[in-house]
Order: sequence, then C-alpha cells, then structure tokens
Amino acid sequence: MLCTIHNQLLKLRMRSALSLSPLLWAGCALGSFLLLASPAQALESDKEQPITIESVEQSADLQTNKLLFSGDVVATQGSIKLTADKVEVTRNTDGSLQSIVAYGNPTTFEQKQDNGRYIRSRSTTISYLPAETKIVLQGRAVIWQGDSRMSGERIEYNINTQRMYAVNNNSQGGRVLSTFVPADFNKDKDAEKK
Repeated sequence: MLCTIHNQLLKLRMRSALSLSPLLWAGCALGSFLLLASPAQALESDKEQPITIESVEQSADLQTNKLLFSGDVVATQGSIKLTADKVEVTRNTDGSLQSIVAYGNPTTFEQKQDNGRYIRSRSTTISYLPAETKIVLQGRAVIWQGDSRMSGERIEYNINTQRMYAVNNNSQGGRVLSTFVPADFNKDKDAEKK
C-alpha cells in the first residue's frame, strides 16, 4: 500500500511540482510525509482526507526552493497529526521533494491504525528523506503504541524495507531502551481475527 501511494505521489509531483503554488506544493509534500511516516496498518481512509497545515507564519523562498511553516505548526490529515515549532520543506531544482524536517521542543506525531490503536512518536526533530526512503527521529526520540515503546537518541525507519534502527550515543545513559508489553501484542492478534 505505501509503495503504491508513494509512486502515485511521485508521479503527481513529477507532472505538476513546478506548476503548483508553493503552499499547495508544501501541502502535497507534507501529506506524503504524513502518509509515509506510518506503518502499513495505517487507516486506509487517511489518504483520502484533506491536508490542513496551521501555523503562525507560512513563507516560501522560491530562490532556495524552501517552504517554511513556523510558530505552533499543526498538520493534520484524517487521524494523522504532526505538531512542531517549525517545519521546513525543501525541493530539488527539478521540483522533486528533497526533505521535510520538523523541529520542536518536542515534535509529535500520531496516527490511528486499522486496529483502532494509535502509534505515536516524540523527538526534537522528525526528518523525511525521500531519496533514502527514510524517516529519522532525532533528539530524545520515543516511538510507542500502547505501553510498548522504543527510545533512543536517534531512531531511523526505512519505509521500503520496514526496518527500524535505534542508537543512543552517550545521552540517556548511552543505551537504547525497548519495552514490549505482551498485552499489546495480544490486542493486535485479537484485531487480526476480527
């Protein structure tokens, strides 16, 4: 599902990225980040919902191909919600998406899954790097669902391979912490049976 969405968004961006208004382009780019930032069990209906980005200021620099949303940024699409102090969207010279970086103290992300449960994250930055098909949470990063969680200084998620990697240099005691609660897995199995 994610690959299909990603391919459709890439085709749309390649055909019309240069003709879109900067803020509309930012909405499309941020929407692709919001959709791709979550696991495959995300609500199917989210991708059909409108993207809304609220902030104190929104600006576009056409010389550097950067769009900036700053001041209490809240981006939503269906059950997806991203909050940050600042979100920066950068395009390559060909109009394709180079990166989306959300900065905050903290940034937060949440999305309802098909099983009715939410997956959430919190970190200082959230970066979406489409060329690497990677999402990076950096700075006291935590991702959790129910009582199961992973925390580290940096958590990377590869969208294509669906692999997660966490590292914790010398902060937070120098170790990555993961907590797996059996009841959370049983809830997932019960939801699959229905």
